Amino acid sequence: MYIPPKALSEHTLPPEILRADRKCCAEYEDFGLGDEALYVEYFACSRMAYIPLSAIERVYKRLAVSKGFFEGKMYGTLCYLVVRYDGKEKAFRFTHEENLDAILDAFRTKTKISVGKV
Repeated sequence: MYIPPKALSEHTLPPEILRADRKCCAEYEDFGLGDEALYVEYFACSRMAYIPLSAIERVYKRLAVSKGFFEGKMYGTLCYLVVRYDGKEKAFRFTHEENLDAILDAFRTKTKISVGKV
């Protein structure tokens, strides 16, 4: 059963284009990059929302450090894909930094969207 993804942007794509694009998108953890849209996680479901590439202005990586449970002695890095679209910014959490780097490289090669912060 096919459930169409929800548009996070004001711009939307027709259902027949979305279905074909989501089916053949390149997958990076819970995210996907197709020819027409970036598919993101929505309410813990993989690739259930999308942002059309025509609405995206910039993407970049944000890294953070968090404290662990053992009296502040354990640290871990958190990595986020930050997407600017329609004048808004939204950060999506990645589990592995190498997958985040891979999707940023795919943005550089497949699209003309600026990667990195100005």
